[in-house]
Amino acid sequence: MEARAIEAEIFPCLCEVLNHHHGTQHGPRFWRMVIGHWFSRCVDVLFNRVRTLEQCLHEYEPNTTVVIDDHRYSLAPLDSYAAIWAFGDERWNHVLYARLLQLMDMGDCIAEKIPGDDFEGYRRPESSAKTSLKSQVVEWGYKTVRGIMKFFIQDTDGLVLNSYLSKYLEIKLQVRLGQFPQMHRSPNLAQTALPNSTLRISLSKALERGICDSDLSRVVRTMVFELMPVCYLEGFASLAGQVAGLAWPKQPRFIFTSNNFDTDEVFKLWAATKAESGATYCVGQHGNNYGVSRNHLDPSIEELTADRFFTWGWLGELPQHVPAFIFKTAGRPALQCNPSGGLLLIEVCLPQRINTWDSTSEFSDYFSEQQAFVRKLDDQPKKNLTIRLHGLSRQLYWSEEERWLEQDPELKIERGDLPMQALISCSRLIVHSYDSTGILETLSQDIPTLAFWQNGFDHLRESAKPYYQLLVDAGIVHLTPESIAAKVNEVWDSIPEWWTQANVQGARKRFCDQYAKSSKEPVREMKALLASSF
Repeated sequence: MEARAIEAEIFPCLCEVLNHHHGTQHGPRFWRMVIGHWFSRCVDVLFNRVRTLEQCLHEYEPNTTVVIDDHRYSLAPLDSYAAIWAFGDERWNHVLYARLLQLMDMGDCIAEKIPGDDFEGYRRPESSAKTSLKSQVVEWGYKTVRGIMKFFIQDTDGLVLNSYLSKYLEIKLQVRLGQFPQMHRSPNLAQTALPNSTLRISLSKALERGICDSDLSRVVRTMVFELMPVCYLEGFASLAGQVAGLAWPKQPRFIFTSNNFDTDEVFKLWAATKAESGATYCVGQHGNNYGVSRNHLDPSIEELTADRFFTWGWLGELPQHVPAFIFKTAGRPALQCNPSGGLLLIEVCLPQRINTWDSTSEFSDYFSEQQAFVRKLDDQPKKNLTIRLHGLSRQLYWSEEERWLEQDPELKIERGDLPMQALISCSRLIVHSYDSTGILETLSQDIPTLAFWQNGFDHLRESAKPYYQLLVDAGIVHLTPESIAAKVNEVWDSIPEWWTQANVQGARKRFCDQYAKSSKEPVREMKALLASSF
């Protein structure tokens, strides 16, 4: 893919410029751990926006466009998490498009400026969610216990942080590894620095001196420092100081996380520093796409940078791939469905605008198929249907609830507020509307499960297709809304009989052995896997 080729072309030069600016000599692995996820998204966003403008100028040949005169507006967010939200913000994108138009051949199109305001840059809105008294008490208890545990930290202890194992299993694992257990938590990023436009222009000029293989490569070299989060430039010294003050092991034997490798700036810098000093960096599989999807980040940043990458059962091509088991359900009480309960349809939300393709148009097609599925249900399944929206859906401006109720005011909508476990426990059948981690969780726990999605097997690696075909042949996975609706209608009054059929259970077990393997002794297995890594 062109975007990945441009990323590979520019990244070594970017590392060189950053090292020179910060007075460091870090290697590519260090910088990939720290900025890799953001940089990949940045390249994808620029690819998408440039191609969108090119298509608009070519197909519609506009004479004039209007841009807001936002010369004071900074495109640099605070950190990589804020960047994800900025990529979907209309004002931020308007400023980016205006900037790109300055770098592109606009033909006969003229950009007319209108006055802006004093808004100086993107700031993600603060959450308005209130914390319950019970949550505050629990948090106080955790904080107190963590404070006591820190007195027993040894410099060579391994660090386990958000492994996807339960807290109970994390504690048992640390005891088995011969260290006093800790419940580490990464602190919030403490940043007060502001973007320095003069600095960023200077660094951009240093990066632009490289050879550009394409016009898009030139755009990325010109824009990357303008878009770079503050914590990697103006706030980097502050971030390094925060990392130096962490009450974490000074010379850890190993580092193990399944969650903090992407947008946790404090953890990433600490882990990159320790890995460069010899600590074994272990990453656990975060969700269902690993080993299955042939997406634009295959393999992922975390797979490439880890010394050991623990999968949920599959064996990949990289030497760091180590088969393990599905962490999210290990050691937890098995979920039980209700044989006389309802039908649960689990929805995904509108994606952030971080892909090279038009994910909004794709989501529109997805939502149309969801509505088609519900329309095809018989009266009894439909009467007992609960549509569970994604928790972020209300922040991403698609108005799913309103669209559903416009189709049928009698539909029962759950906005993503209730725990998934509670919803499953009162349902007889779970329907996943996309190829999700939830499929692996319900299948591995032997919960009656159906799934359907658009575009067939287009997203799958060749090695994964036979296992998914098993689920199709068993009637678990469907590729059209009509097919899955017919299956729901067929089995609604006899779900236990259908689910326990030999061909259905055989397909489920073979699929789970590959992609959602269970473990009867997760602590013993993880101890052996981690102990063999250092």
